[in-house]
Amino acid sequence: MNLFGRRPAPPLVSLEPSQLEGLLDLCGLDPVAAVPLAHQVLRWPSWARGDVVADDARRPAAAAWATGSLMPFGLAPRPDLDHPGAGRAAARALAEHAYRRLTSRGSVSGPAGDVAAVWEHLAASGMRSREERWEQPLLVAPRGVAGSLSGSLSRAVLERHPALEWVAAGLRPATPAEESLVLPASVHMFTAELGYDPTTAGSTYARHVGWLVASGRSYVLFDDGAGGRAGTDGPRAVAFKTDVGALWSYPGGAVAQLTGVWTRPDLRGRGIGSVALAAVVDAVRRDHVGPSGTVSLYVNSFNTAALALYRALGFTRAGTYATVLL
Repeated sequence: MNLFGRRPAPPLVSLEPSQLEGLLDLCGLDPVAAVPLAHQVLRWPSWARGDVVADDARRPAAAAWATGSLMPFGLAPRPDLDHPGAGRAAARALAEHAYRRLTSRGSVSGPAGDVAAVWEHLAASGMRSREERWEQPLLVAPRGVAGSLSGSLSRAVLERHPALEWVAAGLRPATPAEESLVLPASVHMFTAELGYDPTTAGSTYARHVGWLVASGRSYVLFDDGAGGRAGTDGPRAVAFKTDVGALWSYPGGAVAQLTGVWTRPDLRGRGIGSVALAAVVDAVRRDHVGPSGTVSLYVNSFNTAALALYRALGFTRAGTYATVLL
């Protein structure tokens, strides 16, 4: 039975790893919005047929990662970028392709217009969501900090929180030896954000955390367990963490997207998260994207505390994401 009606959808092209030039050109229209898709297809060493699809191999108007979760880009018109979109037929074709590849606990995520375009057809076919988050501001960190002697974001923030110098000094990439400390913090963040413990579904999430740590892309701050500077021999606990969840160097520059931003609940409201996140922005520019690179993240519109923090740090809005949780 065809859940999408009698009329067949136009065919999509399954891309091979050697056929990414057109897809990456498409992502280059808006690198900040497209970095998760570009990152995903570039880091995957081998794909099954259908994991990466587009409406055209050489000059796609839309493309997607379509296995387990769906990450579409280009379906909706973007007049500000002179992009007409791929149209309803392409959105329907992608929905039909992805329908049986999506898994429970998966998601449909990306620019809000693209998610809406494909979700219309998935929902009409009978697919049900666990939760729909249609307003997720996509934000970018300030590139320069006026009035700061060093130009760094953390130096500017420390002018308001001088007692937290130890936070900026202690923020660094986690080491593989610290993975056992990082994983529980990551699980706590994930569970609070998405409503279930990711480790109950197997070892995939733990392997992902391990990959982030091994890649130098999981940034952490340790404290003494009570909001003070961690000593060399005393107890240590993760006070703050975030990851470079997506990273892409493209011809015009480089962009990183932070994911999993988390401050331990007992430390919230003390300024620790503010200083630590500012230090992360500086560190990601130093380690990954360069001084002129873009550091971005997205946040749920109902997370007013996080929005206030990002606003205070000078983040500005660059678009809107949406996530449909399955």
